[in-house]
Amino acid sequence: MLAGVSVVVLLLGVWAVARAVLVAHELQQVAEEGQILKAALVRGDPAGSRVALDDYQRAADRARSWTGGITWQVAELLPVLGDDASSVETASGVLAELGREGLAPLVDAARDVSANTFQPKDHVFPLARIVAVRRPAGMSRAAFDRADGVLDGIRTAGLLGPVARRVAELRELVGAARAALTPAYTASRLLPTLVGADGPRDYLLVLQNNAEVRAAGGLPGSLSLIHAERGRVTIVEQMDMNDLGQSDRPILPLTADEAGLFGTGLGRVGQDASLTPDIPRAAELIRARWEQTGHRQIDGVLFVDPVAIAQLLVGVGPVPVPDYVDVTAASVVAAVENTIYRVHPNDAGAQSDYQNAVAKAVFNAFVEGRGDSVASIQGLVTGVSEGRIRAHFFDRDDQRLIAGTTIAGELPQQADEHPDVGVYLNDSTQAKMSYYLRNDTTLLASSCIGGVQELAGRIELTNDTPTDLADLPWSVTGAPAAGDYLTPGQQLLIVYVWAPVGGQVTALAYDGRRYPTVTTVPFGRRRVVPVEVRLDPEATHTITFTVRSGRGQVGATHLDVTPGALPGTDSATVPSLC
Repeated sequence: MLAGVSVVVLLLGVWAVARAVLVAHELQQVAEEGQILKAALVRGDPAGSRVALDDYQRAADRARSWTGGITWQVAELLPVLGDDASSVETASGVLAELGREGLAPLVDAARDVSANTFQPKDHVFPLARIVAVRRPAGMSRAAFDRADGVLDGIRTAGLLGPVARRVAELRELVGAARAALTPAYTASRLLPTLVGADGPRDYLLVLQNNAEVRAAGGLPGSLSLIHAERGRVTIVEQMDMNDLGQSDRPILPLTADEAGLFGTGLGRVGQDASLTPDIPRAAELIRARWEQTGHRQIDGVLFVDPVAIAQLLVGVGPVPVPDYVDVTAASVVAAVENTIYRVHPNDAGAQSDYQNAVAKAVFNAFVEGRGDSVASIQGLVTGVSEGRIRAHFFDRDDQRLIAGTTIAGELPQQADEHPDVGVYLNDSTQAKMSYYLRNDTTLLASSCIGGVQELAGRIELTNDTPTDLADLPWSVTGAPAAGDYLTPGQQLLIVYVWAPVGGQVTALAYDGRRYPTVTTVPFGRRRVVPVEVRLDPEATHTITFTVRSGRGQVGATHLDVTPGALPGTDSATVPSLC
């Protein structure tokens, strides 16, 4: 009798293993169809999205069908194999539900986006159409939240290899999709308010020049005051940040940590407000200076750089700039960050006028409805993901909607399971040589012991100067007044390595020479190591460092890196070894 039961249990176990492997294969198909669906949504292909959704749903239903019936329920009770059976059934059910309640609304909404129904026309955004997206976006977000929570609760330790791999892949896929969906949901909630549906709003659009790198992106230059009311948005005033002047004392009180790390210029000089990588703080400093000089009260500050403008122009197309040549996706960065300083080397007014003209022309082209709205939206999304488009709103409800997202650009001061590591750059001259700066930053987890992660980072900085370096004007290379310590063509940078909350920078080396001790500077609940880097023309210097997280920070690490004058970003999510 006992032998007979053992045989039955053995056969049931073999059957369960075989079924689990088959379902794992089906889950792989689900993941692949999910990637195809994502690609179709990104490229604005409604027909392809519908086909991909149908394929996804069939694969998910097949996977779920393999885990039905009394036999599978009995298999879940088996020792060792029961966890595999239960995990597979959970994953299959979650993904089938996600296909119906999370992805289907997205595909339906994609028809509207691809048909250019969100495209502004004659400076007016279609408020009713934008509001209509709130419901499907909210449904999708709720479904992805549920799926992410359930998959995150599956313990992969001890599962069969194929099952564990599929669950890990699906968890990563759903998590990435959930993160990608959050900006769309936030935009559908926030955009009507921002364009004046609930009353007039005023925003200051700050063009940050990557040619003089700042921790928050670039030197604040062109300022455009945007007025929004009942969906209509217009630029009503423009000036240069330098026009707001300086003050003998900080415009707002600085903390001791801020003054110690960035100097009092952070609060005294308008153009130095972006020395801090903390976008909310930079926005507060800029607003204070703007309003103190007699300008109207603003509801928020929007930051954008020329690379983000280029990404937008992929969709908008070439834009005529009155009294200047047209700008295109291929030309605008060089035009704004380099050429204007070559053509008008000693005329700050001409440089400012041109940058204002470009900002206004591109803004008007977008809100007039030119080009392909899907490609334009994709350009804006890319700009946000690369940290080139940031925003801060002074209304608490508005700011709450973007808090914790990439566009908010906050400097975390509260610990959670995900460590935050920052690599930020500030130019120490008044030159525009950062246009030639190349930065390659990487970070990898090297260990996890006792709930504490150790991460190894590498920063490679190159001064990629042009062949006509000797002919560059002072407005690019820097005035010779700085010649006591800097010669034309050199770059002088401060690189800041920020440890996670409660963590520490434990080791640092410059061009392979290890610092005997690492001196860190406090900044709130975080520690920072500033490193001075002097770059000769065509020179490359490398900083390597080791960072230790706070205890309990066992999740993936967020690496935030100052964007540069080339498209792309080194900001990344670094997988944990815990």
